[in-house]
Amino acid sequence: MAFDIKTSKMLNESRSGNFVFAPVDGVCNVQIFDRIRPETCGEMIGQLAQIIAQLPFQKPIETVSAKIVSPYEIPANTFVFDVAINSGGGDVSICRGIASMFALAKSRGAIIRTHNIAQASSSASVLAVLGTPGYRIMSEDAYHFVHYGNSTVSGSRENEMEIAAQNSKKSREMLFAIYQKYTKLTAAELEKFKSVENSGQLFAKQCLTKHLCDWILTSDGRLIGRGR
Repeated sequence: MAFDIKTSKMLNESRSGNFVFAPVDGVCNVQIFDRIRPETCGEMIGQLAQIIAQLPFQKPIETVSAKIVSPYEIPANTFVFDVAINSGGGDVSICRGIASMFALAKSRGAIIRTHNIAQASSSASVLAVLGTPGYRIMSEDAYHFVHYGNSTVSGSRENEMEIAAQNSKKSREMLFAIYQKYTKLTAAELEKFKSVENSGQLFAKQCLTKHLCDWILTSDGRLIGRGR
């Protein structure tokens, strides 16, 4: 039996580990395989913005995770960003920029289908969680890593260091608010992960229970969802 497999062009002149492929048949593949930094994500964010700008205006999709029988069954005429993640995280502001691209795509009716293939750590974990509910996949031997992270501040005036530290804290609190909104992690758990480094490494079964993912993909290709 012959298969007609269509391939798309890699859009990656910078040769970064974070890049996209030109869309084919309503699907755009996005790879986040490097640290999340300006130099590794600038081209990818620009390409995402261009692709999203060409999408037709449609009503944002409304999902109820319990009613989705497979993350690979997509409603007709729905564009999908297939986001594979294997990253140790990185810059908070760049993470927020990618998150804004995800939100913009959702506003045009697209699905963000995330797949944590090995690790989604720090800001990469936030991006995995921001996939469209019901379409967040995690390989069975992958993990999320939730933590406060490192901050560096600088200034040339007396009060600038304090203001910079306050702004850095606010930025990180905004990311933790995403876990509060889209997962079942408790306030006590999040506080522990922020204050005790390395306490927030969560493997697939924990992530499924705590709604950091919606499906576990096993090594033999089976999909396990909550209650299934």
